Amino acid sequence: MTVPVWEWFSEPLSLDFMQRAMVSALALGIAAPLAGVWATHRGLVYLTDAMSHAVLSGVAAASLLGFSLLLGGVVSAVVMALLVSGLLARTRLSPDSAIGVSAQGLFALGVIGVSLGSDPRTLSHVLFGNPLTVSAGDVALQGGLAAVVVLLVVVFLPVLTATTFDPSHARSLGINATLLDSALVLGLGLVVVVGMTTVGVLMAVTLCVAPAAAAQLLARTLNGTLILAVVLGVCAGFGGLLFSYHLAVPAGPAVAVVAVATVAACGALQRLRPSLSSRPQGVTA
Repeated sequence: MTVPVWEWFSEPLSLDFMQRAMVSALALGIAAPLAGVWATHRGLVYLTDAMSHAVLSGVAAASLLGFSLLLGGVVSAVVMALLVSGLLARTRLSPDSAIGVSAQGLFALGVIGVSLGSDPRTLSHVLFGNPLTVSAGDVALQGGLAAVVVLLVVVFLPVLTATTFDPSHARSLGINATLLDSALVLGLGLVVVVGMTTVGVLMAVTLCVAPAAAAQLLARTLNGTLILAVVLGVCAGFGGLLFSYHLAVPAGPAVAVVAVATVAACGALQRLRPSLSSRPQGVTA
């Protein structure tokens, strides 16, 4: 007997753990693409992947000490931002080098922490996600972190736009690009932590990059790109969790597959509408 379409959606939402996971996915679906748009435009996609490795140190330390894994992730994100900021301010390292050195150092510490006795099942949930582990406290913290990311983007929007699309003019105005990059590092770190228990840190990276890339294929303006990226991110989060529930597959990979599929769909749509391919490269609000 065929299951009605509305039951396909309503059945998972009747369960408490799926309700918490959906709220968490909403927070991630909003925050990740907002940060990801700037990472892709500024050529810092590598940063999102590096942050997923750096967070392992905080998670491993929290697991060893009996603290909240989410708080451990937040601490490691802050440490990562401080390390990158310090290296950029006090050395001649390029941004990629500063990010790579900081991330790999923290990742190495995380591996050592795991080897000292952290529960491998817990860490596996953090890396790949598990909606069953999302508590009400996790949802509240994730919502707060997502709100911080949104606030950072709103507050720094004019400065981000200037330094990304007209860096010469931004320098002439005395804007500190290094400080802004550090804020972006912190924002991406918070995004990774938001998705840690629901889809996992490795899959949260996909929600940073894929919706942003898909939106850039179709949107004509910066504001349009930001809005479309958020819409696609939320849809990927919800859709992935629904597929995960009904197909009994891990949540993180399911969300990632849906997010990547949106890139393919937007690419196909762009090819069907050739006029979009010739859209202006400049940014308008």
